[in-house]
Amino acid sequence: MRRIATLALVAGMATTVALTASAQKWPAGDWKVAVVATDDQVHIDSGTVDVSGDTATIIAGGHDIWGEADQFTYYYKEVSGDFDVAIVVQSIEHTNDWAKAGIMARQNLEPGSVNVMASARANNDLVTFQWRPEADTGSSSERLTPDAALFPTGVRLTKSGTAFGGDWGADGTNWSGNPVTRDGVTPTPALDVTLADPFLVGIAVTSHETGVLTTAVIDIIGDSGDSTAVDATGKLTTTWGTIRSLR
Repeated sequence: MRRIATLALVAGMATTVALTASAQKWPAGDWKVAVVATDDQVHIDSGTVDVSGDTATIIAGGHDIWGEADQFTYYYKEVSGDFDVAIVVQSIEHTNDWAKAGIMARQNLEPGSVNVMASARANNDLVTFQWRPEADTGSSSERLTPDAALFPTGVRLTKSGTAFGGDWGADGTNWSGNPVTRDGVTPTPALDVTLADPFLVGIAVTSHETGVLTTAVIDIIGDSGDSTAVDATGKLTTTWGTIRSLR
């Protein structure tokens, strides 16, 4: 088992995207970890990622991933182009109904970055899809599940150009094929969000309680071998320098 740790740092689904059970695969590249936070957060939160095989145990704080700025632990890769990736959220410690874990595509590590996220909530009631289409502006969301979604819950996110899509399921291979909006009936329209290459894609977890840590257990589906278990020792300085340069 490898542990990757860092201190807290200041800093509409597209049904036109084809989904098949065998398509999802995480892009090649090294995994890194950062705790994204806003200037006004009291930085007693920390974040760690323990990786064993394809399972990541992520400990995270943060007030929320929402609104005009985010606070969360991020286990991510820097990538370019399109993707089709999936995880199974085995569990999230219930620090708040809105504690969540999911797949996030993000332009950078700034708290107000453009992002798209498909996530499961800690109270098991639904899987949500949320996005911030412009930096430092408000966020929007739709739900993916028409009814309750129990753990374990598979979450999938796809990108084809500026079109984002996805789905939910139980085991990371069998997908509903019919993501829906919050009314529980209407198929979700295409979501158009622009992320310039390179951008970040990975797993985001927030406790939704500042100063309180939650633990999420995540199975990463279709990653390329040992890259999931890369020891990020020595990369934290780069992450810190990147965040400082963006401020």
